[in-house]
Amino acid sequence: MKLITISYGLRTHKIMVAARYAGVDLTVEEFFPRGQPEDVVAEFKKKNPNGLIPVLETPEGYLYESNAILRYIARHNENSKLYGSTDFERALVDQYVDWVALYLEPAAGPVLRTYLGYVPYEKASFEKALEELKKALRVLDDRVKQSKYLAGETLTIADIAVVTGLSFFFRYVLDEKTRKPFHNLTKYYETVANEENFKQVLGKPVLAKTALQPTGSQ
Repeated sequence: MKLITISYGLRTHKIMVAARYAGVDLTVEEFFPRGQPEDVVAEFKKKNPNGLIPVLETPEGYLYESNAILRYIARHNENSKLYGSTDFERALVDQYVDWVALYLEPAAGPVLRTYLGYVPYEKASFEKALEELKKALRVLDDRVKQSKYLAGETLTIADIAVVTGLSFFFRYVLDEKTRKPFHNLTKYYETVANEENFKQVLGKPVLAKTALQPTGSQ
């Protein structure tokens, strides 16, 4: 199968990691719609009418929306248990994959966009955004205190969505002081991110000693 996307995107990473666990042969075709000629974009919109990436080319047709692709990959190999083993576990997987999209990503987005320079740094707004991110991290910290993985004792696409989504923050934002209240989450992150399938996509996990200063904050 072919994934049409940019290889450094967070939404791309979760699909690439899941494909490794599922044993899916996935190739990446580098493509970014913005700035492309109109005819190229028009052709791409035949694959995704929204004109956005990632898009997965399958034998049955094209799929878009990263979580739909993630679920498709998980179901492609039931033996991998990426979608859980029971109805309840599968519901937990859906719960946390949806939670990442509805809560974690909206909380993390303003912080990430400030670091990348997409929005100007403003101290009060940035600190408020960081507090919202911490609220989401508290939910995760409490959950992984109760079970090895988000949906039980087996790694699933819920864990893949969370760990890939937090990789930038553990590496650059969550320094030693900031991580202190999130001991369970930090341990969980280190354990999962050190699995070979993650390292092949994200590289060796690194925990920030000192937080990187946001763009424009100095």
